[in-house]
Amino acid sequence: MNEFGNYLQELRTQGQMSLRYLAERANLSYSFIDSLEKGRYKPTREAVYTLSEELKTDASMLLKLAGYAPSEKVD
Repeated sequence: MNEFGNYLQELRTQGQMSLRYLAERANLSYSFIDSLEKGRYKPTREAVYTLSEELKTDASMLLKLAGYAPSEKVD
């Protein structure tokens, strides 16, 4: 089960964003986000924070679903 990818896709569609639009906003590749949604890759912490900012959601749930314990963001 790909909980992270499913949740990411849910947030993206709720925000009425296409994959390409989110990729452009987050400065990530379209294929990378598509692969995250399909469970092919595990995102880095930084990618999770970037996606959460663009999706206007708290990073805690995304971090948890990606297998990370939430912690303070390091700039």
